[in-house]
Amino acid sequence: MKFNPDSTFFKITTTISQFIVLNICYLIVCLPIITIGSATSALFSVTMHYADHEKGYLVIGFFKHIKENWKYSSLIFLSLLLPIVALSYSGIFWIKLNSSIFSMLVGIIALLIAFYLALALIYGLALIGRFDAPFQQTIQNALYLPLTEPFRSLLFVLVSITIAALLSLIPGLRLIWALFGFSFTSYCFAFLFLTIFKKYEA
Repeated sequence: MKFNPDSTFFKITTTISQFIVLNICYLIVCLPIITIGSATSALFSVTMHYADHEKGYLVIGFFKHIKENWKYSSLIFLSLLLPIVALSYSGIFWIKLNSSIFSMLVGIIALLIAFYLALALIYGLALIGRFDAPFQQTIQNALYLPLTEPFRSLLFVLVSITIAALLSLIPGLRLIWALFGFSFTSYCFAFLFLTIFKKYEA
């Protein structure tokens, strides 16, 4: 049997292999917990480049992005994660207090703000991989985008909820998810990111 590196089968298997290795690398880098921000930013970056038909290697690009941007992406991650955790804790506390309509309302508002900041966090980590901007500008853009792109922001949420539901209902999918779930989901998100970010590119 003649080996043909240009065959469709070879290209498909090579692509799947790259996404599996990328997924494993992402999970390993996330293990220290404090590196989740830089790992996620790098994952968004390489999958956006791949979705935009730019040449390069996924895994090599992943580690290159971490090396170049780990301090910046970690700063963005912590700057938005800390208020998300604080607001989530506060919201759950006030709702569980259940002493009045006021406490329930305060709890719901806190959770809604935390949810909004979670969307901003996703945008912030993706912005690092697409734009070379100072910290303050990146934070401002991240907080601005959920307001200007409500439909696409909702798609991020719906995709995430759908994946979580499928993993809960079909345990067999968890093995597939462990192999390339995060990298493939990031690749799906990449197309949404590109449709948004290209509006602001010079």
